[in-house]
Amino acid sequence: SHVDVRELHPKDRHPLIFDHLGRLQPGEKITLLNDHDPAPLRYQLDGMFPGQYGWEYVEQGPDRWAVDITSKVRTIDARPVIAAGGEPRETIMAAAALTEPGEVLVVLAPFEPVPLQGALGALGFDHVTDQVDESTWRVIFSRR
Repeated sequence: SHVDVRELHPKDRHPLIFDHLGRLQPGEKITLLNDHDPAPLRYQLDGMFPGQYGWEYVEQGPDRWAVDITSKVRTIDARPVIAAGGEPRETIMAAAALTEPGEVLVVLAPFEPVPLQGALGALGFDHVTDQVDESTWRVIFSRR
């Protein structure tokens, strides 16, 4: 799908783009149309979501820029399942099985999921963990 932000006020562009990116499945892409080189967005994506999006220029100015942004991420938000008293492990393990080399699996949890890190580590995944806020841990798993 195309996301044309050329007519939008600059402050409205990134929220719209992030909304579209958040709905992509691995391998799906959006084509971003912009009136300038969107390199700052690329730096923001690389900083906030390392390794989770591919970036390929299709058209490079001077008045119109087009970039294909491809999702390489599969996200499982375990917080609602855990809050409801459920166990998200089966869902997470199924998502891990579908995660190809070059893609990443992101798990959001209300605590650091140490047992999960060990289980996926045994299946050949490396991980990077950070605490996003008081109630959210983010673990980024990638195949070795």
